[in-house]
Amino acid sequence: MTASANEVPPEESSDGFPGSGGGGSPSGSSRVMRLLTGLFSVHAEVARQELGREQSRLFGGVILLFVGLTCLAMLILLLQGFGVWLLLQRGLALGWALLAMGGIDALVGMIAILLGRRALARPLLPETRALIRRTISTVIS
Repeated sequence: MTASANEVPPEESSDGFPGSGGGGSPSGSSRVMRLLTGLFSVHAEVARQELGREQSRLFGGVILLFVGLTCLAMLILLLQGFGVWLLLQRGLALGWALLAMGGIDALVGMIAILLGRRALARPLLPETRALIRRTISTVIS
């Protein structure tokens, strides 16, 4: 038995992929799977780096907010007591003085909620989200 010059042994296919049948490309699904795996690893690495930056920023911000809010809560309690005392000195009944302080508290609380909502409106992980959007649009097209 002699092998002809054009024959390629089964273990050495012309495309370099073992088991691909000798003269074609690897199956489309395995190529797509390798592409998706590579893309996923790139996305995961970018997300990991960005999450590290965002996590430290958010953690530090939460700690500072807690300390600041604790100090402000004590100040607000003292100011409320002073405000009720002033209103009582001006001849207002205790009930009306407490109601007035409650209204002022509600106004300050609404302003604080609106400012806090605006501060938290910035999206998290913007680089990762943009990269995923670009990748998906590239894969789909």
